[in-house]
Amino acid sequence: MAPVTLKSLLRPTSGSAPVVAALLKAVGAGVCIIDAQGKLLMGTAVESASPGDARIAIDFEGAPLGYVLGPPETAQATALLLAHLSARESEGRALAAEVLHLYREVHLIEQLSEQLVALLNSTAVAESALGQAQRLISATHGSVLVLKKQDSNLEPAASFGGAAGTPDPLGPDSRFAASILERGIGEIVNGCAADPRALNSECLLHTLICVPLRAGQRNIGTIALGSSDPGASYSAGDLKLLNTIALQTAAAIENALLCAAMVEAARERAAYAAELQAASTVQQLLLQSASQVTPGFGVDSVYLPASEVGGDFFYVAPAPDGSITAVVGDVSGKGLTAAMRVAMILGALRRETSYDPADILAGLNNVLTAQGQLGFTTACCVRIALSGEYTLANAGHVSPYLSGCELSTPPALPLGLIPDQVYTSVRGKLAASERLVLLSDGVLEARAPDGELYGFERLPSLTLQPAQQIADTAQRFGQEDDITVLTLNLAPALQPVPSHS
Repeated sequence: MAPVTLKSLLRPTSGSAPVVAALLKAVGAGVCIIDAQGKLLMGTAVESASPGDARIAIDFEGAPLGYVLGPPETAQATALLLAHLSARESEGRALAAEVLHLYREVHLIEQLSEQLVALLNSTAVAESALGQAQRLISATHGSVLVLKKQDSNLEPAASFGGAAGTPDPLGPDSRFAASILERGIGEIVNGCAADPRALNSECLLHTLICVPLRAGQRNIGTIALGSSDPGASYSAGDLKLLNTIALQTAAAIENALLCAAMVEAARERAAYAAELQAASTVQQLLLQSASQVTPGFGVDSVYLPASEVGGDFFYVAPAPDGSITAVVGDVSGKGLTAAMRVAMILGALRRETSYDPADILAGLNNVLTAQGQLGFTTACCVRIALSGEYTLANAGHVSPYLSGCELSTPPALPLGLIPDQVYTSVRGKLAASERLVLLSDGVLEARAPDGELYGFERLPSLTLQPAQQIADTAQRFGQEDDITVLTLNLAPALQPVPSHS
């Protein structure tokens, strides 16, 4: 701000000049105003002064701006008026300078706000905010520290002034930053070395100012400025200004962190979707290979997973004596974990050497319990001879249906809960006209839009239909779980072709 002078105060364009000129005209000739060097600025020339005239200093902030020459009373009054006008001019200039400074601050903060809105990277936000703070508030050191995750440690997002190979005075270990973050209130520390919180590195600073980055109801970090200059100090105005910057910075950093989290989540979802697609392909191939050619039997299977990969499985294989073994099951859980368990079960069934359903289920139970707590698996296993004689064992699964009638099986625990379980078999005879239906609980648990379950009451008549129709009916009713249907019947004997002579 330019200093106040009598010359500037009395220039023709000044608002004070007409007032002083009117006063001199009123008191008449014999009064003049000179500057500190004796140069005439207004009034009668010095040479015309009378012997009784006084020389009155125009006092301003303890020093004379100039003098008024003339009759004592008139000169005294004029000098007091000029001193008052000089003080008013100084106050006006100070106010104008403060307004200009505030305008510049507001303009710079507005620029900062526009910059931060366009940034979606927390480091870029921190660097931009810290650079703006440094332009507004004098500092030799500065930092922005951020909590990138809830209950994590402060991490540096931006800094300046630190020397290579030495601890940063305002780095993530700063006790001042930790204190401000915990209290949630900004603070000025003049005389850092005397503060009990100061680390050795922070004793290098003569003064510092630190405020929290507050987003909503949560403190997500701090922004700090410091100076190592011996005469430096910070004011309440600096604290208020840094708080204003911090409010905008915190919101922008929070948005950037949320954006980064969303991008990471999208990447994880994309990777998981790719894994599910690969698992689905593998599972479909495994289930396709799980049904082998079975001469003498009609086998029909339908598998409708509720999502990309399911927890149902089925397995059909012939035995050397011409009989077939079939298994339908359901593992607990969903997704990749369930798909991996299905793959393990199908592998175990391929390695199984027994053809007895109770032994097969006992062997599967031991395989699953040996793997630890993997949930449980329900399964129903049947062996059918070419004669139609069948042996059936059930491990907590939906009972099979024979030509529309539910077959009663002894209650038993699902697989994978307790080792060395013993399963009981039941026997029966499959007539040439009959069909055995094994299915998963996805048929029973199909749910209509009004919440009604398909339930057991509809199953007897439904199981008289082909496998595809059974599955389609449950799906249309309202599929919520995997649907698996396996139908088994004796194939009609091939009639010999008559010969013609």
